[in-house]
Amino acid sequence: MPPTIEAIDSNHPLYLHPSDTPEMMLVSQLLLGLENYGVWRRLMQIALLAKNKLGLVDDSCPRSNYVAALHPQWDRCNAIVLSWILIAVSRELSAGIVFASSVASVWADLKERFNKVDGSRIFFLHREIATLSEGEFSISDYFSRLKLLWAEYETLIPFTSCECEVSQQNLKHLVRQKLFQFLMGLAESYAAVRSQILLMQPLPSVNQAYSMLLQEES
Repeated sequence: MPPTIEAIDSNHPLYLHPSDTPEMMLVSQLLLGLENYGVWRRLMQIALLAKNKLGLVDDSCPRSNYVAALHPQWDRCNAIVLSWILIAVSRELSAGIVFASSVASVWADLKERFNKVDGSRIFFLHREIATLSEGEFSISDYFSRLKLLWAEYETLIPFTSCECEVSQQNLKHLVRQKLFQFLMGLAESYAAVRSQILLMQPLPSVNQAYSMLLQEES
């Protein structure tokens, strides 16, 4: 039996909580363009999944799926999610999508424009990761910036894992590589603790090294 208005509960894709207002900011990072699309898209997917509204943007929950009595409710949900996207993009980008009627078409358009995996972006990320240093940042801020670069890189070139020995060795290499990249960017004031970390057997994970350095910083 098709769903009815009475069937809309908190688990239904068309359910709107009283707090689901048009001015709600789902993510703290605005979409600027190609340079941060991968991370922004992932943040929005997580937020929309938590709100049970991912189906409206990926078009797995189209208006045609519902009886006519539910179309006004679908329209409200579509408008709410569209408003969330409008305030999560830069002013320049919002001007180009403000007249859109379907949030799924906006989502697809942004993907077509900015989901570009090319050599220049991968090169940029490699360079940023290799040259990022703690500088005037705190350990926490430096680590957060590095993790953001890693996250975007992994969305562009995801690591394919399996239970085979070669894959497990590659994973261990990736873990060590992140540790070395993190340690390389530390200020020289942490040279002593960095040396201690590198002498540990087995080597700690990058998160464990970060925890050790936080204790040293405090």
